[in-house]
Amino acid sequence: MSKIKILIVEDESIIALNLKESLQDLGYEPCGIAPNKCKTMKILEKGVVPDLILMDIYLKGPTTGIELAKELKNILPFTPVIFLTANSEVETIKKASEALAYGYLLKPYKKSNLHAAIEIALSKAAEDNVKNRRLDATQNVNKTLVHQLELNTEQQSRTIQLKYGYLYDKEKEILYYGDEPVKLTAKEIKIIKYLCNSPGHNVSQEQLEYAIWQDEPAGYAAFRSVLFRLRNKIHKDLITNQNNTGYKIELF
Repeated sequence: MSKIKILIVEDESIIALNLKESLQDLGYEPCGIAPNKCKTMKILEKGVVPDLILMDIYLKGPTTGIELAKELKNILPFTPVIFLTANSEVETIKKASEALAYGYLLKPYKKSNLHAAIEIALSKAAEDNVKNRRLDATQNVNKTLVHQLELNTEQQSRTIQLKYGYLYDKEKEILYYGDEPVKLTAKEIKIIKYLCNSPGHNVSQEQLEYAIWQDEPAGYAAFRSVLFRLRNKIHKDLITNQNNTGYKIELF
């Protein structure tokens, strides 16, 4: 089993070396020592991924340990940070908590306290990471459901549910029976399209004729011939004759 890798960010070299020895004695693997932000970044740029970071709050240089910890959250979002400081003021602890610290260790520290702080931080971070993964998974599922709902809503707005298992897609101008498109001629689909512009309502024969032959109607016989062939391809009662005054396509 691989050892837990711990990065030490401490600007006092003696304290840093003591920490390194203590970590080794406790069975951890110190994976680097950095006195400031610049050296910390150089270590991480080499591909080092620590399991935990021990961070001095008051580092020498323009970037404090608290500021650096906040920046590292973007690079190492799942790596817990334990702050090290000789300052026990409430304001300092409050600032450290704002950086989402997993522990706070006062100098000088006991090895047993160091060990306890590390184990508690690792355990808490593992729990948080599991919760975050579950939350991400839930959010992804929710996004998928929302997307599916949007697709369904979009599909519903462009389709008309007809009787006897038929569905008309207004955008594609296709009549479906179940999942299969019904093979219709251009004139036949024009009848379906025009009837579906006013689904469930009566449409006169003259209107349908003009829908098929826009320039000049071909006459009653030609219309009846097209309608007869269309009705032979679909359910006989999907298109009904309304007392010889026109035709209606039946909604679901």
